[in-house]
Amino acid sequence: MAVRKVVTRSSCHFRGYFPSLKNGHSVAWESQLEGGFFRLLELSPDVLRYEVQPSRERFRLGDSFVDYVPDLRVFLANGGEWWFEVKPEKKLLIKSVKQKLEAAMVHFSETNRSFSVVTDGQIWREPLAKNLRSILYHRRGPLLSQSDLAELILKLDKYKPQKLEEVVSVFGEMEAWRLLGLCIIGVDLEKPLTHKTPVFLSGGHRHANLFA
Repeated sequence: MAVRKVVTRSSCHFRGYFPSLKNGHSVAWESQLEGGFFRLLELSPDVLRYEVQPSRERFRLGDSFVDYVPDLRVFLANGGEWWFEVKPEKKLLIKSVKQKLEAAMVHFSETNRSFSVVTDGQIWREPLAKNLRSILYHRRGPLLSQSDLAELILKLDKYKPQKLEEVVSVFGEMEAWRLLGLCIIGVDLEKPLTHKTPVFLSGGHRHANLFA
């Protein structure tokens, strides 16, 4: 649960809700940049779920203590957790912002927790951003049941498609894109998506190395 209310009417920030399958409910975001990062988390095989405004931290900054609320806490498939701040690159040029985030880095390190700052340069880079929008646009319906998933895996194992066009020929256009959106098959998100795009039948989508 968020430690403070995310979506309000009293701010000039553009705010809304992201329909998250991984969380099983819509997730509030405070900026389009955060919404863009949610897309990456939704399509990362390393991510089980995530929380916004997850904790209230207190640490020393210079001669005083400051309160800080990270943007996200991400729960990973390997059992680990990762905290994130989502910031435009230009904001990092502001001395006070830079100093606070540097102090946050030290604080999380001293408490044995992983923490990273993600910027618009990482989230909006192309063709990654376009690929994320395209895949999530075509994602429809709930997560697959165990029986449906088992049936799909058997079919994939039978035909062993190596390119997106081969997945389309087996499942049809809409279902092929849905399989991408549900991370049943993976692609290299850093390259333009075409029917000739190679697909991966294990390992999920290729994504930014955010959890190294």
